Amino acid sequence: MSVQLAMLVATAVLAVVAVAAAVVAVRALRQAKALADREPASVSEPVSTVLEPVLVTEPEGEREPELEVVRVVEGRVIVQPTHDQVVAASMTRPAVRLNIVAAGVAHALRPESRDRILGLMRREYRARKRARQRAARAAARATNGPPPPPGGRGWVGS
Repeated sequence: MSVQLAMLVATAVLAVVAVAAAVVAVRALRQAKALADREPASVSEPVSTVLEPVLVTEPEGEREPELEVVRVVEGRVIVQPTHDQVVAASMTRPAVRLNIVAAGVAHALRPESRDRILGLMRREYRARKRARQRAARAAARATNGPPPPPGGRGWVGS
C-alpha cells in the first residue's frame, strides 16, 4: 500500500469522524433549544432561584475552600461543579487516550513530521528489501550446490 493511499484512507477516516461529531453536536443543540423553548407548566415561583453561597471544605486541607452557588431550577437543586470535579470528569481514561491519539495524529500530519516519517518509512522499506535479497541469494547458494567452474564449460557437460 503506497503512502499516498494510506494518507488518503487516514484522511477519509478523520473526515467521517468529523462528520459524525458534527451530527452529534447539531442533535444536541436542537435538543437544548427544544428544552429551552418549552416553558414549565403552572409554576408559581420563578424558574431559577439563587440561594446563598455554601462554604465547602475539602478534607485534603491543601486547597482553600471554594464557594459553591446552589440554584433551584424546576424543583431541582443544581450545584455548580468545582474545578477539580470538572477536571476529573473531562479527563477520564478513554478521554485521555483519545486526546493522546488526537495529539499524535495532529503531530504526524504536520509537514515537517510527515516528511520525517516518510523518510523513516522509506529507509525501513529499503533495509527490509536488502535483507530479503540477501536471504534469497543465500538460499539460492545453499540449494544449488557449488558454483560452476569458470569458463562456462561446467554446464555443457563436457
